Amino acid sequence: MCADTNRSFFEKALEVQTCLQSLIAVVCVFTISVNAAPGQSTVWGLRSGDRFSVKTTIDRETDIQLADSAPVTSTSKDQLELEYLVWQATPVETRMQVRVVSFVRIGSSGDAFTDSMFDQRLKLLERVPIMISVGPNGVVTNLTGYRESLKQFAGPDEKMLQLLQEAWPQQSFESWIGRPFWMTQPGDDHEDRETWERIDQLSLGLMGGLRTVATCRIDSQGDGPAKVVVSGSVRQVAPSPPDSAASPRSVSFGDVEATAESFSGEGLMLLPEQANDDDSVPVKLRPWFTNLVLNWSITGGAKVKSGGRTQKVTFRHQQKQSSQLQPNFQMGRPPAFRSLPKPAR
Repeated sequence: MCADTNRSFFEKALEVQTCLQSLIAVVCVFTISVNAAPGQSTVWGLRSGDRFSVKTTIDRETDIQLADSAPVTSTSKDQLELEYLVWQATPVETRMQVRVVSFVRIGSSGDAFTDSMFDQRLKLLERVPIMISVGPNGVVTNLTGYRESLKQFAGPDEKMLQLLQEAWPQQSFESWIGRPFWMTQPGDDHEDRETWERIDQLSLGLMGGLRTVATCRIDSQGDGPAKVVVSGSVRQVAPSPPDSAASPRSVSFGDVEATAESFSGEGLMLLPEQANDDDSVPVKLRPWFTNLVLNWSITGGAKVKSGGRTQKVTFRHQQKQSSQLQPNFQMGRPPAFRSLPKPAR
């Protein structure tokens, strides 16, 4: 009887955390000061009307053990494509709209009703204009539409909205949407143009997150895109305390400890001299970003509270994110719009 109770308790905790990871995989993927490099007045030399898409595949494997129960392994694989459309480009910032073009759940939850509801809510996200501003150095300086996206996904479910806000803070939201812009070489006045840094935050759902100072370094270059290697120092970000005015959660995590056993990455990018042709023919222009692969290996533990009971849980999580520029980019064409999109009602 005790074993059955423990298993039921564990399955409930695992179900909530797995659900949040699936939501995060979509919501977060909306969904990124130094002078510009020679010949570049905006990030990547982008102009109003330029459009490009990035497809990201997310592979996750998590081993979770509750108290003395046998470990349970959960795996998932999702594929998302985001479209970036430039609304306004100035030497100070490049203003873009980001939207979901497609989402494929290569791994499903096993619950047909849950998967159907998830897919329906995902389609609603296309109605929300996510707007970002990116500096010439490839850093996101402003983002709007964060809360509106979560509200659109949660629908009338206030508890779901509360969970999303706690599990996916805006810092993690911005990190996801801005990762393609890591492939941006700093300007001339930088002491070392071969190396630059980015601040990133990976969400661990209700267990907080990991903040990384990622160092990007040009490893090799030739006639084609340059190879960039990524390393970094990682520290834990504590989970946000529950809102005292909100309804209590059925499952909560405390005393969380999370450590990145390893973090690494590798990408390809065009250098400024490769991205700008001498004859300046617009159709030859393209985004600097080619691809980026990031890998995390994380271990940790926490106390899980549910139904008035508290038990210890330990976990090991491995995650790989592979992002690739799609060949359907359009650059150097006149803009086909006149005003910014209106927020969804």
